[in-house]
Amino acid sequence: MRTRTGRLAATLTASLVALTAGCAVDGTRQGAAPEGETTAGASGPGPAETPAWQGKADQEDAIRDAASALDAGESEGARRIDEGMVRLSEGLTWTLSADGAPHTLAVTCQAPGPRSLTLTLTRGSAHSEWDVTCGDREADRFAVPAGSTFTAHIPAAGPGVDALVLWRFDAEDPADVDGCPDDIAGCDT
Repeated sequence: MRTRTGRLAATLTASLVALTAGCAVDGTRQGAAPEGETTAGASGPGPAETPAWQGKADQEDAIRDAASALDAGESEGARRIDEGMVRLSEGLTWTLSADGAPHTLAVTCQAPGPRSLTLTLTRGSAHSEWDVTCGDREADRFAVPAGSTFTAHIPAAGPGVDALVLWRFDAEDPADVDGCPDDIAGCDT
């Protein structure tokens, strides 16, 4: 299993610094929503009930676990196009180009307690939604055929939610694509 350290390590370190800037004293989360308030786009406890990481070491462990999940199952011929990390509380919408070759979008999530998120993939009129469970040992991988740009969206879970989403976008050799080659339009069409 390969491990990429250069750009990913710098990104993860910078993100960890930003994440720890919002930590509270005594393990309680500042800015938590009032009891009974719900979150949108993610399942799990509401912000007032959400487990929180107990400091920098827990967050560092979560980042390492997420990076390992991204490495697990990655094809040897994959060519990295882009990668990133975001807090689930902020959500993410990004447009990616799958020109010239099939691609794989890998998404993983880490949280201090049970949680999942919804990933929506859209290209033209094709649209699909996927549940991603936080804490899995292997990232969820989505096949994107060569073609025009597509949009990936993870809704914000709201303030007070401690969870990290890491993702990678790789170009693949067509021979390395297993199963359904199009997780946006699906293979039932």
